[in-house]
Amino acid sequence: MSTQNSTINRDSQAYWNKRAATFTRDATIDYERWLLDLLALEDGDEVLDMGCATGTLAVPLARAGHRVHGCDFAEAMLAILDERAAADKLPITSHLLAWEDDWEEAGLGENSVDVAFASRSLMSGDVPACVRKLDAAARSRAAVVVPDSLLPSRDPRLLTYLGRAARRSHVVRDVTRALTSLGRIPVFATTRTFRPMRFSSFDEARADLRRLAGPEPFTAREQRLFDAYAAQHIVREAPADPSEVAREHWVLDYLLPVTWVFIGWRTDGSEWA
Repeated sequence: MSTQNSTINRDSQAYWNKRAATFTRDATIDYERWLLDLLALEDGDEVLDMGCATGTLAVPLARAGHRVHGCDFAEAMLAILDERAAADKLPITSHLLAWEDDWEEAGLGENSVDVAFASRSLMSGDVPACVRKLDAAARSRAAVVVPDSLLPSRDPRLLTYLGRAARRSHVVRDVTRALTSLGRIPVFATTRTFRPMRFSSFDEARADLRRLAGPEPFTAREQRLFDAYAAQHIVREAPADPSEVAREHWVLDYLLPVTWVFIGWRTDGSEWA
């Protein structure tokens, strides 16, 4: 398989590698059930899960009898997925693969699977190109779940406190336009989730909160505001399991809501139903 090219955000890749250890624990079961119901896979469907992480969806799909290709650009995520698949002897093949890579070379080119989807892994970049790759790979149906609010990588409450603009995502619009150009008929569904913010130390939590303010450097005023905000809103969480009393968990003391839109389509241009 080809290596990832220079356009990939290496900081983002490092971030997701670091989050791998807690990602499975922080999965949101209601969201997964919502998406699996919408996908409505048929018996024996072979599936491509782009941005699979540690197998939040790949594992239940494989347990339901589907052969799954789990794709992600974070090696640590795939290592955990491989462990889970091996432990239960699940039909999951992992691929170290980014949107920008050569999917054909990875064996996931045109008509390689029955259904291809990307759950919360298409946030920006060349959205039309990503949509075309999913469409080409799937013999039957494809789908994405994308944000219809501020990106999950931003905290609207923090941005307002700092006096920074909170820009909405345009990914729904971009996906819809891409599907129109392909002659596809999309279907839509919406849900809302709350992003978990749980860390092993105050410094780790503070660093992630800083990321949610955006990449632009802080002014001296913004830095003072941010320091006070972090001290107020990052709190120590008492462990639910008494056996973990020695382990520290630090959390944000409020919820981070994200509105998600499911967009599904049939790759032959017919209606979804």
